[in-house]
Order: sequence, then structure tokens, then C-alpha cells
Amino acid sequence: MADEKNLMTRDIIPTNKIAVLATGDEISNGDILNTNSQEIAHRLFKQGMHVGNHMVTSDAVAEIEQAILFLLKSHSALIMTGGLGPTSDDLTRFALGKALDRPLIFDEVAWEGIVNRLKRFGYDTPPLSNRQQALFPQGSVIIPNPNGTAAGCMLERENKFIFMLPGPPFECLPMFEQVTLPALKKAGFAQIEYHKSWLLFGVSEGQIAEELDALAKPYECITGYRLFYPYIEFKIHSNNKSDFEKLIPQIEDAINPYILDDGQKTAAEILRAHLEKLNFTLKICDFATGGLLEATIKTPQTYPHLEFIYDKNQAHHVTIKGLSEFWQGSESTKTKLAIYFNFASKQDAAESVIPFRGHRVKQYAVEWICWRINDFLASRAYER
Repeated sequence: MADEKNLMTRDIIPTNKIAVLATGDEISNGDILNTNSQEIAHRLFKQGMHVGNHMVTSDAVAEIEQAILFLLKSHSALIMTGGLGPTSDDLTRFALGKALDRPLIFDEVAWEGIVNRLKRFGYDTPPLSNRQQALFPQGSVIIPNPNGTAAGCMLERENKFIFMLPGPPFECLPMFEQVTLPALKKAGFAQIEYHKSWLLFGVSEGQIAEELDALAKPYECITGYRLFYPYIEFKIHSNNKSDFEKLIPQIEDAINPYILDDGQKTAAEILRAHLEKLNFTLKICDFATGGLLEATIKTPQTYPHLEFIYDKNQAHHVTIKGLSEFWQGSESTKTKLAIYFNFASKQDAAESVIPFRGHRVKQYAVEWICWRINDFLASRAYER
């Protein structure tokens, strides 16, 4: 029988779980999406850490305090985001101080950073309201914010780690990456030793899950699925090296028809990287996606190697047609898509019947098109 501490099953609650708490009326009221918690949890799991509960609260001191105390009861670490600004509804630091029964201490170094930053933006006399951004619970280690005035902090309480970060993602996520993640690694939170994931294209969860779960059942491994339309992210993790290494080749054999390249990137990501290396301009005539293809693959880096045209009679170009069911408002469950390669030394075509899922059909179409263009470019047939 396996050592219980290494046994991985969804029936056992892991130790050293990390909770994520997002504060803000704008989140609890549905005005904006809580993208910080999603991204933080994703990065924690990628580093082999157990993510526990996610919570959202309004900007109310009592509600935030209750959430902090509740989460600390069953988690070894807590990451909070939001409510560190200078306005009257930025109350996270006050709630944390009350929850931990610690006074808030004014940090002169943090205040000096706030003053200097505001002066660079033309505030000779910083508003007094910004002074609250220099208040932190006693015993805090300040986390500098290179992109804003809201510094964060980290502290320990009864061997539990607490991190307080600002809400805006362009401030929060760099601070998380540079300070919070390394601190959690150092504290031993990375407990999932072996994990891997793949993006599957052209298959649904229902089609593949039964087969993959059956393959994994004899082993001490946990499988997981995430819809990332039109992809399915399939994940597997374990603390049993032998079982993990035995299972991986079986999984890769089963999913091989549904992975692009190494299974880590989308077709659009692969194509953008390919386009940057072209020594000619790829011309595309898109009569199917309504501009979504261009918006997806045209970047400052790919721009010199890419041109969208609307003359299907031009030589040396790719023409895309289809999705008529979408544009005509049909209630069909499937739609056709075709791509034609017209180059001096090579003409080729590919057609497919793809699932029609309302407006999402365009997302599927873009990835299918990128996949076919990638194959054509990789074959270098256009050079012959």
C-alpha cells in the first residue's frame, strides 16, 4: 500500500493549501472580472503548489475580516488582492489589522516612495488621503510596488503566511511573481513534485476524458480538465515518480492526434512565432472570420511579414472561405471551412466541417486556420 503522505486522491485534503481572497465592490457586484485570482492560482499550480479556496468580498471591513479569519483556519497561506488605494473604500489593510489584532504602523520608507512617485506625476503636495497607503499591520515586510503607489506586504501569524497585494493586475502580478511566489517556494509550499499539461484541439471533454481517466486509474496520479475554447487543457500531477513516468507515455500516445507541436501552445501562438521568421510577406485573403484572424495574428512583430488583402486573384496568397451558417444566422450544428494555398510552386487546399457553437465558431475557425497555415509553412512546399 502506498505511503499515505504520498498518496494523491481527491478524497484527501492536501496540507499547505493556499487561499486567494479578492476584495472590492467592483468584483462582488460583477462590474469587472476577478482575473487576479485566476492568474495567481494558475501560476501557483504550475509551481507545484496546492490552491484551496477562492473568495470575493465587498469593500466592507467586517466582511473582509471575517473572510480572512475563515480562510486562515483551513489554509497555510493567504494571498489577498485589492483595497490598497487611497480612497475611502480601500479598507483591506484595516480589516487585516483587525483580523490579526495588530495595530497599523506608518512606514516612512513606503510614504517616501509614494511622495516621490506622485511628484513625478506633477503632485508637488501629495494628497493626505495617500498617507493611508503607508499603513501596514505591525510586523509586516513591505513589498515595493514599481508600478503604483500601493505597496503590499507579507507577514506571518502562527506559522501561516499572509500576503497583501494591490488590485490592478499590472501592479499585482509583478509583485506576486517577484516576491510572493519566491517566498512561498522558500517556505516549502511546492509539494506537487511531478505535473504536466497539454492543450488538446479538435476533441471535447466528453470524448477524451473517459479514456484518459481509465488510463490514469491504476496509478497514483490525479487528472484534471479545463475548457479553454476551442482547446481542452488536460492536466496530470502526482508525487509518485514511478507511476508518473509510467503513465505519461500512455497519455501522450492517446492524445497525440489532438496536440499541436508539443501541446503547450495554441496554433495562433505557434503561427505568430513562425511568421516572425519568414523571409517573405504572407498574404491572406480572409472571407470567413470577419477580421478575427487578422486581430489574432497581426502584432508589431508579425506585421512586416503579413498582409491581409481582399483580391483572391492575386498570386502567392492564402484564401479562406466558409462559416456561411454563422453569417446567415443558421441554427445548424456544423459549418464548413476551407483554406486554399496559391503559390507559384505549390497549390493546395484543406477543408473541414467544424462544430458550430454560435459566435465561438470564429475562435475555433481561427485556430484551425492557423494550424493549417503552420503545416503549410513547415512543409516549405512554397519554396519548391
